[in-house]
Amino acid sequence: MKRSRRVTAVLSAILIAACLSGCLGFPGSVSGGSGTGATQAQAAEQNTVTDPEAAKWVDSDIWQVAMAHLDTELKDDFYLAVNSDWISSNRLPDGYASYDTMTECKLEMDQKLAELLKGTEISGDPAVAHDQELVRRYYRMWMNWDQRNDLGVEPLRELLEPLMNVSTLDELTAYLSRPQTVISATELCRCEASIDWNNAAYYTVYIMPVDLIFGDSSYYRMMTEDDAMNEPYYDTVIRHLLVEIGYSYEEATKILKGCFTFEKDIAKYIMTTEEESSRDAVDKENNPRTMKELEAEAGDFPIREILKAHGADGSKSYILTQPDWLDAMDVLYTEEYMEYLKDYLICYTAQDYATLLDRDSYDIYYEVINGISGASGTISDEQAATDAVNTFLPMQMSRVYAERYVPDETKEKVTDLTREIIDAYREMLTEETFLTEATRKEAVNKLDHLTLRIAKPDEWEDDSRLDFDSSEMGGNLLRAQDQVGAFWVERLRSRVGKKVDRDLWTTKVQQVNAFYDPSQNAITICGGILGGNLYNKDMSREELFATVGDTLGHEISHAFDTTGCKFDEYGNIRNWWTQEDLKAFSARADKLVDYYDRIEPVENVHILGSQIEGEAIADLVGMKILLRIAKEDRNFDYETFFKTFASTWRTMTTIQAEYHILMQDTHPLPYLRVNAVVQQFDEFYETFGIEPGDGMYLTPAARLEVW
Repeated sequence: MKRSRRVTAVLSAILIAACLSGCLGFPGSVSGGSGTGATQAQAAEQNTVTDPEAAKWVDSDIWQVAMAHLDTELKDDFYLAVNSDWISSNRLPDGYASYDTMTECKLEMDQKLAELLKGTEISGDPAVAHDQELVRRYYRMWMNWDQRNDLGVEPLRELLEPLMNVSTLDELTAYLSRPQTVISATELCRCEASIDWNNAAYYTVYIMPVDLIFGDSSYYRMMTEDDAMNEPYYDTVIRHLLVEIGYSYEEATKILKGCFTFEKDIAKYIMTTEEESSRDAVDKENNPRTMKELEAEAGDFPIREILKAHGADGSKSYILTQPDWLDAMDVLYTEEYMEYLKDYLICYTAQDYATLLDRDSYDIYYEVINGISGASGTISDEQAATDAVNTFLPMQMSRVYAERYVPDETKEKVTDLTREIIDAYREMLTEETFLTEATRKEAVNKLDHLTLRIAKPDEWEDDSRLDFDSSEMGGNLLRAQDQVGAFWVERLRSRVGKKVDRDLWTTKVQQVNAFYDPSQNAITICGGILGGNLYNKDMSREELFATVGDTLGHEISHAFDTTGCKFDEYGNIRNWWTQEDLKAFSARADKLVDYYDRIEPVENVHILGSQIEGEAIADLVGMKILLRIAKEDRNFDYETFFKTFASTWRTMTTIQAEYHILMQDTHPLPYLRVNAVVQQFDEFYETFGIEPGDGMYLTPAARLEVW
């Protein structure tokens, strides 16, 4: 987490007081915590709390709120009633601002990973043995606090020295044009080789704006310099690092102010989270360019030189995701503005390495993170080192983990369930009454071309050339970043303009997550999510449906949500809808957005339906598919199914973390991923006897159906 908000701390204090008094209030006058504040306020004006169809559940993700309402009846708040025992008997683990079923699964998996990292056995498979050595070497290096403390911040100073010596715009251009900068330092744009949205058989190069220290660009539209200088992430973490590498307090302050000046100026031209989640986001971001066109738009900004440093200057095509940003860089890339650009690069590079330096820097970083997120205590060094390996060597850790903990039978069982769910989708699409025959055929064709990546890959990409120096060889964490970074930059170069290998697995197996990739029309169910309370081989069919089945149904539906529907069966952006069908589909999605807009987790702050639209559609359609299959089983235990489903989303979180999710996440809040979904289906009403007047009741006319 690399964001902080003073306004979040203020709001959190108000929320805590409201929780303790038994009333969760959120004064509208203090709602301007993110760029969505104005939109939230408009929603509050348009949807009054007396709206009879607006859900009235408390936000029981927040632990204090849930504890104050544990006696809630199942018919009034299904999520809270099902999970009340778990909520009352658990607390947030040290170092965590949120705790849920996914975290439980991750912590269980982390124990397995730690055992693998501390182990000494060597696999009989040479490729696995190679990766075992790499992940263990990095783990030992991360845990070597004697070496880290001896080195202090010297590795960071050495890394930043070439940038610190820059004094002219020409020197900055030379710095940005170095392959070494691409490998190890922050740049003034991001680029990567990925599947071409317009020709999905080949890779192309995407050019994207800089990252911002506070995350969402909307924050900068209301922050002042005084706000930024008092932010703990700026004021404590980055200032500490700058002083440690040799700047005076006054010099550090000047650099921080310069960094903020650039971020505030450029943020005006970078899309917000809300904008990136909108239905037309892909249309806005799909801007094919030739090198000649890029250079014309970039003006004095050295886009060709930067791309050459990446080895990407020879691509036949590029996709510029945010042209306004590149236009702005042309204006800002001047001799007069150079120091601000340099200040940003120094600050962002420094904060990127804060956790890889000495103990003082590490502890200061996490003290600030805890203050921002509301977490208390710290995770163990062992777990932190495990997380670091997962981040630094994700696919190498994947191969080691998969060999030990992801059996073929798990892959086969989940694949069989996936195909059963796909068959149900095919039936649903075939019978869909709002589609014309032409669009229906296209939808079924897309489903039939869906690529399945379940549990672990059948074949692994060759990484035998990947290596880095151990501590005994004079290596350290930052030098390892350089050596491994060079390997990945070379891999990027090797893909530019080449044909896509659709069997390639690029997601780490041990991740507790699942994905749909529209550019490949592929779903990935990671091996890490197939454990804990989310999966075991002895689950009943109802339990399996409510956990893994729900994940599968959700991810497949992304192929047909308001973003996925823009891509064809191969991953190309192509309109395969008739105008009439798309209009009907959009009207259904509009009803869903309106439904969520009416929900107030806290008083006068509404859900922003357009921001969570795609995920909310996936939640709804995933449930519909499972219930469709369940109808074929006369003995299906709906009570077990629905209660297991509710327990899958059980969550406890700090007020600060919940506010961050509400304002920036593209997913619905966890309690809504249960209550707002189940109340749309007759089977839920019949199973639990839900009637008018109950908190879980929604009139039939108001219920949602996108597919």
